[in-house]
Amino acid sequence: MAKLNNSTKTAAEAVAAKIAGGNKATTSQPNNVVSMPSIATDVKSDVDVTVPGLHTLTPDLIPASLPHFHANHYLIGDPLNPSEKLPQATESQYQSGIATYEGAQRALKLTGAAFDTTREKFTVIGKQAKAIGAGILAATEIEKVKGNFLDYQTQLEVTQQKGVTLDVAQTKTVTDRNIAVHTKTDLAERLKQAQIKAQESAAKTLEAQGKLNAFKQQLGEYLPK
Repeated sequence: MAKLNNSTKTAAEAVAAKIAGGNKATTSQPNNVVSMPSIATDVKSDVDVTVPGLHTLTPDLIPASLPHFHANHYLIGDPLNPSEKLPQATESQYQSGIATYEGAQRALKLTGAAFDTTREKFTVIGKQAKAIGAGILAATEIEKVKGNFLDYQTQLEVTQQKGVTLDVAQTKTVTDRNIAVHTKTDLAERLKQAQIKAQESAAKTLEAQGKLNAFKQQLGEYLPK
């Protein structure tokens, strides 16, 4: 074990004393100190957000995605006399590697263009969905207007039917009034006819009474006194 120098030892002893003092302060509390409830520790700190098809990339994963490169292998002490230990590549390796990398870059560019095209496709799909949604809303409003128009036509027919009913009722009222007038006239005429018959009957009664009285007078002349 390596020995600590005086300054390091002093700093370590100070830290240990603070830790010990902190533990001692936390273990004993005065009676007048109100204990606070402990903070819940069962709250989930990480929320799992997994998007299908989306690559995961965090800073700790970046080194694994980089090509192997050791900068200390390319240390140059004397620029006029470079070391033969520097990494080397033959001309054929260089040409083959450059061709491979250029092909890979072209492939990546094509793949990127494919993703750009797909992104534009999704943008157009979203716009198409919005247009379809707007069309559905417009069609819904049109159907609502049609329904309101049918309600109007139905109410118009109901109003016309009520008008016909009113006209029939008014005609019936006029007819009943005319019938009442004629009925009262007929009753008045019947009353007059009854009065005339009564007068005729009274006249006949008077005439018969007069004849009876005259007969009694004539008969009384022949009766003994």
